[in-house]
Amino acid sequence: MKLVVFAVVLILPAVLSAESGTQHISTCEGYLIQGGDAECGLLGTSYSTYDPKDCTVVCEDGQRPKLPKGVCLNGEVTCTPDVEQRLEGWNLQNQEDYITSH
Repeated sequence: MKLVVFAVVLILPAVLSAESGTQHISTCEGYLIQGGDAECGLLGTSYSTYDPKDCTVVCEDGQRPKLPKGVCLNGEVTCTPDVEQRLEGWNLQNQEDYITSH
C-alpha cells in the first residue's frame, strides 16, 4: 500500500514534466487531479474537474468535496509553495485512503 503511494510520488513529477504538446500541467494541478480522482473514488464516483470559486472538487455524479483550507484565494488556485505543499499532503492522504478502502 505505501509502495503504491510512494510510486505515485515518484511518477507524478515525471508525468508533469513530460511534453504534452499543447498544454503544461502544473504540479498543483497534477495534485488536484490525482487527489480529486481518489476522493471522488472514495465516494463511489469519478473525478470531473475542480471549481476554484467554490474551492471544491467536482465529481461526475455532482458531489463536491471541499479542497483543503488555504488552497483557494479569491476564486483561484495559485500554485505557491504553501499551496503545493497542502495539495501534496491532501493528495497523498486521499491516495492512501483510497488504497486502504479497496
